[in-house]
Amino acid sequence: MSGLLPRLGLYVAIAAPLLLIAATDRPFLIQVAIGTAISAILALAWDILSRTGQVSLGHAAFFGIGGYGSALLTPLFGMVLGWIAGILVCGLVAVLLGSVTLRLRRLYFTIATLSFSLSIHVVILVTPGITGGSTGIMPPVIAGGSPPLQLAFITGCLVAAAVVSDVFLGRRFRPAFFMIRNNPDLAAASGVPVTRLKVLAFAVSGMVAGLAGACYCGLYGYVIPEDVFTTNWNVLPLAVTILGGMDTTLGPVVGAVVLRLLEEVARHFVGGVGYQVVYGAVIILFIVGMPEGLVGFFRNRLRRRWPQPGEPQAKPRLAS
Repeated sequence: MSGLLPRLGLYVAIAAPLLLIAATDRPFLIQVAIGTAISAILALAWDILSRTGQVSLGHAAFFGIGGYGSALLTPLFGMVLGWIAGILVCGLVAVLLGSVTLRLRRLYFTIATLSFSLSIHVVILVTPGITGGSTGIMPPVIAGGSPPLQLAFITGCLVAAAVVSDVFLGRRFRPAFFMIRNNPDLAAASGVPVTRLKVLAFAVSGMVAGLAGACYCGLYGYVIPEDVFTTNWNVLPLAVTILGGMDTTLGPVVGAVVLRLLEEVARHFVGGVGYQVVYGAVIILFIVGMPEGLVGFFRNRLRRRWPQPGEPQAKPRLAS
């Protein structure tokens, strides 16, 4: 009960600003909030997997599969079942891919996920009879195309992703995940099912990324492969999570908000797609100067100011 109230407070703190924006009549703010919420969902998905020590550069694949899957299955099963089926497809693909690649470590796994993302993009392009190929598809829009209602719906999806993230930060999974990340050989010797837990984390991460993709594809009623399988969706969750802080639920959400603000500033002064230089700058600056991210930095400052008896000092980490 003592941990439940802070969690509920966090969910309210995440949802309340977005719902207040949805209640306003400011289309620009609503569009910015929608983009921020989708980025936060994708970053939460990436962070869940990174807790096992695996760094993915292939989450654009699950983002796109979730979007295309929900778009193609909704006409067959209706929106609710179509979305569920599309997200489950992401989980199934992650299980199959993870069974092969999650035995790889560090850079080899990262290269494998990036290659998988590029391959799925090609598969979509060469199957126009099913996916529409390069001309794209026209998925049903969320909430009848009303931006305020779309933001309210995506806010609910973000809270659901936050709940899933918290489940994997709980006592049942957190110690095993962090032992796998820090010393997989010791974890296996201690009886931790290393490969099985990595596949589970990958499947859940893929499904949450698929949820973000379904939200994105349902915004405008039209999507092409270059919208969802772009490298941008591979790098963005990495930058957002490093900026906000890993191993937390709040970190990716904070990172999405701050990165979007930095993007808007860069877009104003640079224009075009040059604003994407923010991603690279954020990754470099925070790895070097603030590896624990914004949430970790301020949490450590608070702990130094008001230390708790018997509480170990937190150490920053980067996924390796």
